[in-house]
Amino acid sequence: MAAKKLSHAAPLYLKRVMFGAGISQADLHRAIRIPASTINGIINHNKWPARVNKDEIQTQTEQTLRDWGVDESDISHVWDYDDDDSPLTYADQLQMRRRQQINKPIDRSTFTNEELPENAMLTQQAKQHFKLIHDPFINDIDCSEDLFMSTDQHYVKTAMHQTARRGGFIAVVGESGAGKTTLRRDLLDKITREEPNIRVVFPRIIDKTNINASSICDAILADFDVPPKRTLEAKARQIEKLLAESSRAGNSHTIIIEEAHDMPIQTIKYMKRFWELEDGFKKLISVILVGQPELKMKLNERIHPEVREVSRRCEIIELHPLGINTEKYLELKFKRLNRSLSDIFEPDAFEAIRNRLSVHQGNSRIPTDMTYPLVVNNCVTSAMNSCVELGMEKINAELVRELW
Repeated sequence: MAAKKLSHAAPLYLKRVMFGAGISQADLHRAIRIPASTINGIINHNKWPARVNKDEIQTQTEQTLRDWGVDESDISHVWDYDDDDSPLTYADQLQMRRRQQINKPIDRSTFTNEELPENAMLTQQAKQHFKLIHDPFINDIDCSEDLFMSTDQHYVKTAMHQTARRGGFIAVVGESGAGKTTLRRDLLDKITREEPNIRVVFPRIIDKTNINASSICDAILADFDVPPKRTLEAKARQIEKLLAESSRAGNSHTIIIEEAHDMPIQTIKYMKRFWELEDGFKKLISVILVGQPELKMKLNERIHPEVREVSRRCEIIELHPLGINTEKYLELKFKRLNRSLSDIFEPDAFEAIRNRLSVHQGNSRIPTDMTYPLVVNNCVTSAMNSCVELGMEKINAELVRELW
């Protein structure tokens, strides 16, 4: 929708863009840190106080819109007047906000208990009814061919491999059950089988809230079977020497930290120091952080300005919901057990599953897509158990709509 150039004080097109992206004035206030009343005057009347840096506010606002996934074509018009008084239809709002939803942090605590399926085990009766030798979602990955690879998953997998192989600094972010650990396991399996010249450091510290620079140094030295020195300075010198010698022998090195969303901010800052270790022009170790959406928040310099040196060097890569790939994902799961989807589901069930897993956050009328693998597994398991209990032959849309 093109905005129009006007001479009178109509709302800015920024207002319509923010609404379509699901950005409130409060969100913008927190992002650019100017008074809410000033933001209101700018958005609704193009009134700029004399004591503000207009260029700086415009730059910060445009970057905030980018952070929320707004298209550049819309951003280029946000400072134009908008005299289209017709409100966006609900269908327009739904389409636009769904498109932006993948860039917004999900607060699972605001979901009601009824909106997501609980963990469930497939009953013996259900396995017998559907002629399954075991649960299709338990111990379901024996090799890389068992991994479902949509375009999104394939991109994340490739990015992790290329970082381990050629260097870099990335953060892989995804909801619980999105498949992060599975991709990490696949990466380690590929390296073990095919690329022994890549040496992986994988700290085993269970409580990541206690991880620090010293414990990471200890993990690196342990993987080289070298006793650590006592001081952090001495450990750092040990590591730099070991990595340089190993690199000259033709090896690459990467450190992978899971549950990185639990890491203290100070430790996240230290990760840049490890990534900066070098021998001439060659980086000695790459860094792969793996965590839930809270990790993305910790790497947001608007929220944590102290991490800006890290966030400006660390590429954030996100695992998105399955969405339209839900059916293909399930097809692979049941194919492993020599069953087709037509043996389990009626054709209308898949759209019902996607709709059932579009849940509401807080008081928002706009649903959040939660079709992550673990959630889909729980939903289908519950549906299969209910199907048998109700004496039905297959899972249909009506059954899915009545679940939990």
